[in-house]
Amino acid sequence: MAEAQRNFYTANGAAAYDVYSNREQYAQPLQRPQGLPEEIPQPRHETRVRAKTAIAPFTVFGMIAVCCMMVLVIFGYVQLFEASSKVSSLERQLNQLQKEQTLLRSRYEGRIDLAEVEARAMELGLSKPLPEQIVYVNLSGSDRAEIYEVNKTTFIGEAISAMEESITSLIAYLQPAAA
Repeated sequence: MAEAQRNFYTANGAAAYDVYSNREQYAQPLQRPQGLPEEIPQPRHETRVRAKTAIAPFTVFGMIAVCCMMVLVIFGYVQLFEASSKVSSLERQLNQLQKEQTLLRSRYEGRIDLAEVEARAMELGLSKPLPEQIVYVNLSGSDRAEIYEVNKTTFIGEAISAMEESITSLIAYLQPAAA
């Protein structure tokens, strides 16, 4: 009999249960319990507190030092590039000059005629040396080398001298561009 109270719908031969058959039961408004005041929502005002941030002098000094070091590194790479390009051009020039020297030496040696040299020596009254005229020089003596000690400086002194050298070379590098 309980099933008779439920409402069944059929569509295309399939039975479906009406979930909302008791709609009147759900249509009643919710009632507030008596005696409690109604709560009124108040808008919230959140205040944000911002702390004043001060930049430490050490941070400023560090940033300036980092920027200077970056400039010096870039300048070093520029100098390295220029030096390597000069070296490569000088190596090309050296190879070209060595080829030219080999060519000129072969031409020179090709023009020497030993018969002509002997004839010219006879005209001048020159003759081959006699065995008693030949003197041998003994070069078996020991060689001697002196090593000088270089005065060592402190790390700070070396760093200062390196910075001075970098700055002077930077000024020398930029000087022709300004003129």
